[in-house]
Amino acid sequence: MRRRLFGLALLAGLAAGCGSGPATEPAAGPAANGPAKAVLQTDWYAQPEHGGFYQALAKGFYAEEGLDVEIRPGANMNAIPQMVALGRVDFALGAMDSLVIQRARGIPLVSLFPYFQHDPQCVLFHPQSGIKRLEDLDGREVMFQPGMIYTDFLQRAMGLDLKLLPMDWSLARFTNDESFVQQCFLTSEPVVLRRQGFDPGVIPMSESGFDPYRHVYANDELVATQPEMVAGFIRASIRGWRDFMNGDPTPAFGLIMQNNPQQSVALMEDTLAQMKRHSLTEGDVEAGEALGQVNLMRVRRLVQQLDDIGLLDRPVTAQEIIALSVLPASLVVGASHGPG
Repeated sequence: MRRRLFGLALLAGLAAGCGSGPATEPAAGPAANGPAKAVLQTDWYAQPEHGGFYQALAKGFYAEEGLDVEIRPGANMNAIPQMVALGRVDFALGAMDSLVIQRARGIPLVSLFPYFQHDPQCVLFHPQSGIKRLEDLDGREVMFQPGMIYTDFLQRAMGLDLKLLPMDWSLARFTNDESFVQQCFLTSEPVVLRRQGFDPGVIPMSESGFDPYRHVYANDELVATQPEMVAGFIRASIRGWRDFMNGDPTPAFGLIMQNNPQQSVALMEDTLAQMKRHSLTEGDVEAGEALGQVNLMRVRRLVQQLDDIGLLDRPVTAQEIIALSVLPASLVVGASHGPG
């Protein structure tokens, strides 16, 4: 009962704190006559890391599923789970670790499918700094995004002493200080730095053993009341990602540049090349991973890791985290290993 009241109170707080404006308007929902309207809220400005969704929109894959999808770029990542929980947007992007924590707090968010099998979060450093592995961050100043769950894992599970600096979303200090270390996205900052003539060192955070999926999520009510719409969105999105990664990405590039003039074809091609090089969408094919696939054993491990470092208010199961009712059974593995 305490947890249920906590969840209700938190939802009430979310409603009071979301504010107004275009990014927080209610999602349109299904139209009486015509395509069902849906809003996908991304976790950053338009970029190739969202390319599969833009490809599905540009090539009409959503329309073929009877959907009129709006993709809303945004950078206020902390507010996005609130917007989804309250139904102000239908779908959103993020990392699964955050959803697990929200779910344990009583917030009715549920994962639909992973679009990246492995999280591109990394540590960025100069090779001459002497850093070879994540353990070498011990005792160093690092610029990380506040509240990043990886930070808790590095400190609590790995016992690293990190001197945290607030993230300023700039590469200025890095380019001027050979000892500077900061968080980065595998497909973003290193690409920009290489184009400027730098040769940065990069270590994926996943080398810590903590490796959440990057996924699309919704709220429980949407999945329960509009399962066909949600399933259609999943099908079209996965189709878009397959087409973007293996076909001509030009349609997505066009929409991305319309929404974010800072992008260019050359920069997006470099980013896409890194996405392919590191098999972010397909994962380790030889190990049986695939685009859109979720491994329940891996989800259980993620839940246990979060619980071990004290970030879960209550136990949660893989079955309640993943929207198994709408995700194709062919994309679910590890279901026979225990009830959780």
